[in-house]
Amino acid sequence: MKNKIARAGVGLDIGTTTVQAQLIDLDTGNTLESVSVLNVQREFGTDVMSRIACARAGKLRELYTAINKQVQVILHQFMEKWNLSGIDLCTVSGNTTMLHLFINVNPHAMGEAPYSPEFLEERHFNGSDLSLPAEQIILLPGISAFIGADIVAGLTFLDVINKKNNMLFVDIGTNGEIVVWKGSEKRLLCCSTAAGPCFEGEAITYGSDLIDAIARMKQQGIVDKTGAMKDSYVNSGFISEKGFTVTQETVRLFQLAKSAIYSGISVLCRTVGMKPSAFDEVYIAGRMGFYINLENAAETGLLPREFTKGVQVCENTSLKGAVKGLTDCSFLQKCKDIIAHSVTIDLAVDREFADAYIENMWL
Repeated sequence: MKNKIARAGVGLDIGTTTVQAQLIDLDTGNTLESVSVLNVQREFGTDVMSRIACARAGKLRELYTAINKQVQVILHQFMEKWNLSGIDLCTVSGNTTMLHLFINVNPHAMGEAPYSPEFLEERHFNGSDLSLPAEQIILLPGISAFIGADIVAGLTFLDVINKKNNMLFVDIGTNGEIVVWKGSEKRLLCCSTAAGPCFEGEAITYGSDLIDAIARMKQQGIVDKTGAMKDSYVNSGFISEKGFTVTQETVRLFQLAKSAIYSGISVLCRTVGMKPSAFDEVYIAGRMGFYINLENAAETGLLPREFTKGVQVCENTSLKGAVKGLTDCSFLQKCKDIIAHSVTIDLAVDREFADAYIENMWL
């Protein structure tokens, strides 16, 4: 049994695939323990759209109960291990759909245009409101249906609003969120692309390894620029150095995902009149981003080659933001400042994106 902590807080990130939490001593700011588990809602689908469809089909309560029980278990484990009577404060980050499901609000309107969330603003609860052992629970605010609190929390953690330089932020996961900060204009442009199950989720769970494998296949001539594998590999597939098999279908899924992310970056750059080489800082976030080989990502056309130098890989900035919000009394206001400076580009109706998406399918 651990020593008694006077005041404890939990930063919580509810991702589509993974739920991560950190227990914090609120008096010292020290991290006491970290937990990472697969989101139990994956049984309802591996992406937000499938879970929205389940909610629309009458399974909202089941989705809410699943995540609620999972968070209950995490909090109670913290309490038992660290001899806590309760959690004083829990700050919650996540994409907009996950936060709706976390508080039992139906995200059905985000399933089709114009993709309207029921809420985006911060929300405050007593723990009893959600049957959780926390005195106070704060949901962090988001920007839009597909640029959620996870991105806002990350940008706030990075203190983007005070940067004078030009910055690009890419969060690679089930969705690829991309943000450009133009320091001279104090302008924040955001977009979201549907990368699908290629970089996160259950269909293909080895995203960074897959990038390395396809880069090697390209270098060895096993796959051509159209994505077609040599006849001798079409039936058997390519065995990667990590031991998994890359099939023709896998390559096609990768092409769809990587083109969506690269094209989103291209459209934002064009919109602000900048080339990829013009950014002073580039941040790669998300679970996969921590393991990514930037040279191979450029080789396969996932990221511009100009990003292979000066890139900062920053892991789960959503969780880092949630943790920062526990001890920084100005954090919520900083989140609001980020939102006030933001403009979201809808790639679904952007003709440039449609053209770029086809063009960037090549390996």
